[in-house]
Amino acid sequence: MRPTAAPAVDNPGFPAMEARPTGFALFAIVTQCFGPDLGGVEALMTGLADALAAAGERIEVFADRAHSAGPFARPYPVQRFGLVRPVRRRMKRQAIAAAAATHDFTGIFADSWKSVEAIPPLDAPIAVLAHGMELPRDASPRKAARIAAAFRRARTIVANSAYTAELARRFVNGGAPPILVAPPPIPPQVEPTPEALAAIDKLIAGRGPVLATLARLEPRKGVDATLRALPAILGAFPQAVYLIGGAGPDLVRLRRLAAAAGVAKSAHFLGRVDEAHKAALLARADLFAMPTRREGNSVEGYGIAFIEAAWRGKAALAGRAGGASDAVIDGVTGLICDGDDDLAVLGALRRLLEDEALRKKLGAAAEKRARAELSWPAALPRYLAALGR
Repeated sequence: MRPTAAPAVDNPGFPAMEARPTGFALFAIVTQCFGPDLGGVEALMTGLADALAAAGERIEVFADRAHSAGPFARPYPVQRFGLVRPVRRRMKRQAIAAAAATHDFTGIFADSWKSVEAIPPLDAPIAVLAHGMELPRDASPRKAARIAAAFRRARTIVANSAYTAELARRFVNGGAPPILVAPPPIPPQVEPTPEALAAIDKLIAGRGPVLATLARLEPRKGVDATLRALPAILGAFPQAVYLIGGAGPDLVRLRRLAAAAGVAKSAHFLGRVDEAHKAALLARADLFAMPTRREGNSVEGYGIAFIEAAWRGKAALAGRAGGASDAVIDGVTGLICDGDDDLAVLGALRRLLEDEALRKKLGAAAEKRARAELSWPAALPRYLAALGR
C-alpha cells in the first residue's frame, strides 16, 4: 500500500525552508504527540518547539495528525501525517528525507523511540526523549530489540526522571548512548478568565478546603484513593470539596465509587478542562492531590500536572511509585506517600490540610522551583546539550 494523501501543513503561509549555508542551525522535531492536542507529552513537545523558536532557532515539526479541532498558529511549519500507523510512519520518513535533501538539520528531537523509527538515516544527531510508559518492564524480545535499535541511533536519551532513566538503561548496552535526566519544564501558565473563575466558584459554593486533581482518569492516578479518604476528611472538614478535572476510561468507576462512599455532593467531576478552567481550578485549590501508584506496567513516569500546580503555589501529594518523586520533592514542595496504602494517603492528606503553615511553606517552595528551574528559558540549554550544542 502506498500513501495517497500529502501531509497537511498547519502553517501553509510559512516560507519554505531554502538551502542553508554550513553551520546554520536548523532543528527538526519528530513527534507523535503535539498541540493542539492535550497531554503531558503533547505539552512537552509543543513547549520545546515554542522555546526553540523563541530563542531564535529555525525549526520544522513533523507530527501525527491532530485530534483536537481549532486554530493552532505557530511561527514555524508543522507537517501533519494521518492514515494508519505504518503508512503514517513511511510518509513522515519520506517528508523528513525530502527536507534533509534541501537543508541539513543541525539536530533532531524525537518524542520517543517510536518516532526514531520514522527518521531516515541522516548525519544529524538525535536526542530521543523517554517518558516511562513506553518502556515496559516485560517488553517482548521483539519490542526490546526495536527499543534498543532506536536508542543506538541516538546521541543522547533524555529521561524525564531518575525512574525513567533506570527503565531506559535496560535497553542500552555498554553505557551508550548516555542518558540525561531532565525534568520536563512548562511554559508560562495562562491566567484564569473571570468566566472560568466564576464557573469554579459556582462548584465550590463557598466551601473549603478545596482539593484538586488534574489527570487522565485511569487507576494509577490515585483518584480512587483520594475519594476513599474523603469521608474521613469530611469528618474533620465538613465543608471540604474535591474537584477532579480530566477524562478517561476510569470515569464511570470513579463516579460509582464516589456515590458508594457517600461523597457525591462533595466530589465534582469536571471532565476535560481547557487552559482557562485549568488555571481557575488550580488558582482556587488549597492542595493538589494525585497519590499515584503502579498498576501492572502502568506507572507515572514524572507528572507534569504537579508542576502546573506548583506554578500556582500549590503543595502536592504524590505517590512513591514511578518518577513522581522527581516532580514533587518530599518535604520541600509537597509530600510523597505510598499510593497503594489508603491509610497512608489519608494520613498525608490530613497532615497537609490540618497544617496550613506547612502547606503554604511547601507551596511557596514549589512555586519558586517551578518558575526558576522548570521554565523553558532555564531548561532549553539542557535539551540543546543533548545534541552537543
